Amino acid sequence: MVAFQSLGELSSWMGTRPDVEIVDPGIPLTDFFNNEVPSLSALRKHPSVRKVTQFIARAVASVPFHTFERISDTDRQRITDHPLAQAMSSPQPRVFPYRFWNNVMMDQLLYDKFCVVWSQDPTTDEITLVRVPAKRFTIKADDNTGAIKEIRTTSSEGRTVVLDPERCIVDAGYSPEGHNGLSPLTTMRDILAETIEAVEYRRSLWRNGARVGQVVTRPQNTPWADGARARFRRSLDNYRAGGGAEGRFLLLEDGMEMKSVEAFKPSDTQDLEGRREAEILISSCYFVPPELVGAREGTYSNIEAFRQMLYRDVAGPWIVTFEQAINAQLTPIVADGRPLYVEANIDAKLRGSFEEQAQIMQTATGAPWLTRNEARARQNLPPVDGGDELVVPLNVLIGNQASPTDSAPDKQGVDQ
Repeated sequence: MVAFQSLGELSSWMGTRPDVEIVDPGIPLTDFFNNEVPSLSALRKHPSVRKVTQFIARAVASVPFHTFERISDTDRQRITDHPLAQAMSSPQPRVFPYRFWNNVMMDQLLYDKFCVVWSQDPTTDEITLVRVPAKRFTIKADDNTGAIKEIRTTSSEGRTVVLDPERCIVDAGYSPEGHNGLSPLTTMRDILAETIEAVEYRRSLWRNGARVGQVVTRPQNTPWADGARARFRRSLDNYRAGGGAEGRFLLLEDGMEMKSVEAFKPSDTQDLEGRREAEILISSCYFVPPELVGAREGTYSNIEAFRQMLYRDVAGPWIVTFEQAINAQLTPIVADGRPLYVEANIDAKLRGSFEEQAQIMQTATGAPWLTRNEARARQNLPPVDGGDELVVPLNVLIGNQASPTDSAPDKQGVDQ
């Protein structure tokens, strides 16, 4: 007999059994967030999870996706007027691409799967992309081959809708059970629960008032004077958090003494170190160097190196996932036989400063590479007559310098 501890476990088990049908009671089982898929609770309660996941999602979503047509193995042309290119720059009305891909990326990071439904207007050929929240869809696939048969989603009214995989851009990560991926937060469940308990402890500590490791004693069998007990109790309540006398000295009655005791102190828990280690672990689970999200202190040199790694080793695999999913599941259908493909413009993120680019380009080409009008356009200035001609110094044109960045020409050549 199969037993389930929560509705989430039942929902996960159902994802592995395509032959089992269930009538939803109006609220989809996938909307119940529990310990198996603690995505929503993790974003609400774990600042580190939100910081790391949104760091990756922002990095991926800020990369523009361009459409190209392959002319030959050594030549390609960027396409901007094709419906596919327009869909990349405007997925759906009033939704800009950054927010769209950011939400899709968050689905991938939190649930290890994403689904985008596409449609094309038969009259205008306009392509519209619609994101299906990961919590609302389930992938049904062949148990032997893993081929996706259908995608089931549940509306807010509780109706089950079956989506055609041919009309979806869908992907799910590896899972030992089923075909719906395995959330990284499930693997980190114990660490996340430990972090929540530590936060609750600190809240309880500050709610009850910061306490010193001391106790108040009075002689045994000593009777209370009239009203002394009630007076001391009021003083003690005022001394606690919210009483109005926090931080003041506690007034003792006659015969009372305050003695220090060896108690469990908050500093013994290494709270800051524990939070830092948890954040480092979460960063590592998402393959993000902790220095990039501030979980570990870095130097200028290694931070610069990590910045170069961001779009290669950190966000690079996620960007490749989007590229391959689009080019495998959408591009061949809407390309009308043309050799089109979508590629992320990662170079726009890896470019250095203008000074670095100018120096590298001048050294690589052996001559100035920017016209006056191109330089004026960078400053939002109008073109001038004759500004489209490339001005090349004579010493560079003659080639009497080892490098176009050299300032001194060959003395022997000058004397001649």
